[in-house]
Amino acid sequence: MHLFETEDGDIWVCVNCGREREAEIREKEWEYIFDKDDPTLRCHLCKGPDYEVDG
Repeated sequence: MHLFETEDGDIWVCVNCGREREAEIREKEWEYIFDKDDPTLRCHLCKGPDYEVDG
């Protein structure tokens, strides 16, 4: 999961949305902060996790 600083505050973006919406992220000039590998985090764009944990 990628953390970005936006004009509306910090948001998490999953790997898939980060790839699919890279042009939009650059256009809006969101500043990349860091990555975190945590299955409990949810993407601001698609509302899903980076991956599902088998339980």
